[in-house]
Amino acid sequence: MTDAPQTEPLVPQSHSDVIDAFGGPVKFGTAVGIKDSHARTMKARDSIPSGRWTDVVAAADREGIAHITLQLLAGLDAAKLKTKAAESEGAS
Repeated sequence: MTDAPQTEPLVPQSHSDVIDAFGGPVKFGTAVGIKDSHARTMKARDSIPSGRWTDVVAAADREGIAHITLQLLAGLDAAKLKTKAAESEGAS
C-alpha cells in the first residue's frame, strides 16, 4: 500500500477563492476577526477590501494557508479592475 502523493495547494485565482481557502466565509470571518455576514458579502462580491489585506495575510499565516500574500491580493484586485474596465470599454 502506498500513500498518495502530496499535492501543493492551489494558488487562489480570486478573492472568493481566498475566502474558500480558509474553509468558507464563516471560518474566514473568524480567522480575520469580522462578522460572518460581512465575510459572506465579501465572497458574494468576490472582493476583499484592501484595508483588510494585512489581516487576511496574517490570518493565513496563523492558519498555515499557503500562497496568500499581499502581492497575491493586490494582483487579484488589479486583474478584477482590468476585467471590469475591459467590459466597460466593450459596452461603449
